[in-house]
Amino acid sequence: MLVNYPISAAQDNNWVHECIYETISFIFNSLNQAIAMPEWPDILPQRHRERLKSRTAVKTLLKKVEGISAQLTAEQREKSLLLINNQNDIAGLLVGTTDPLMIEPEIRPLTDCLKLVFLEGFRLLTKTGSRDAHYRAIYDSLTVKTCPFCGYETFEAPGQKREDEDHYLLKDKYITSAANLFNLVPMGGKCNKSYKLQQDLLFKNNIRRKALNPYGTIKAEISLINTTPITLLDDKPDWNITISPDIEETRTWNEIFSIEERLKETVLSPNYEAVLREVSDFLKSLDLDHNSTDAQVLAGLERFEQYKKNNPEQGLGYLKDKVVGMLKFHFESGDPLVVALVRSALPQTEAT
Repeated sequence: MLVNYPISAAQDNNWVHECIYETISFIFNSLNQAIAMPEWPDILPQRHRERLKSRTAVKTLLKKVEGISAQLTAEQREKSLLLINNQNDIAGLLVGTTDPLMIEPEIRPLTDCLKLVFLEGFRLLTKTGSRDAHYRAIYDSLTVKTCPFCGYETFEAPGQKREDEDHYLLKDKYITSAANLFNLVPMGGKCNKSYKLQQDLLFKNNIRRKALNPYGTIKAEISLINTTPITLLDDKPDWNITISPDIEETRTWNEIFSIEERLKETVLSPNYEAVLREVSDFLKSLDLDHNSTDAQVLAGLERFEQYKKNNPEQGLGYLKDKVVGMLKFHFESGDPLVVALVRSALPQTEAT
């Protein structure tokens, strides 16, 4: 992931999940202490009561949770609560400090009902406007309005057709995190429907792995420095993409979303000639010509790289600063083919 989402986007709008979680905890505690259960809507946390009291579907499902829970032991209810807490420790699950718990057969009737409750909570995110507020906060935080998972799929503005809000951890497996906004991440349609699909970020071939946290602090950086821009046999780059930091989390991201292949085939190769033309135009705008020194041309490349870095493009042009940085690196290293390539773009004028 190339950009992290602000934690506040999920935190500030996560009241539906919090309300359902606190109500279930209250039901379990009341049963454990043999305390009479309040009627609806007083069973809901007071601070959220007004917003959910008219939602009959979640009312019916929570009543079923109460009935099934009453048939279980206190120990079984505790196991159910541990499962809920485990599946909603999204950050711990992704970084690998928390391992997913298995659903034990003895609590299966309750967990089947909990799945329906949290799925209803997911539907309520749309009905209550929480999902729109969540997306707007994320959209507003992005300097460039593109999918951070691939870097180039354009995000629609709030109020337009909403981007896919993917369940980062599968809702059919991590059943009690279906309404948790920390498990909901906007991403481009291709990233979601063509690449991530139903892949489990936490396991590959039943082997545990780590994954990037969209609301965390680790993000990926792309470098093209190791690319050879031009050879005697081919005037097109043989793209070598380096992703840093080189850790399990970024490797999982690269694999799940086919980052290297997509960037090579969709972003870099089709747009390379256009970048070269832009480099040429920019160097000419600086009044550089065939008689300019290598130091002057290098300074021009540095200025263009910085300009593109400070003014990133939306969509397929977003790696232009990386391409220019690659050319600058090899120009400065004295690669004769790259020096000739860049200089060929400069006007031919007579020395004065």
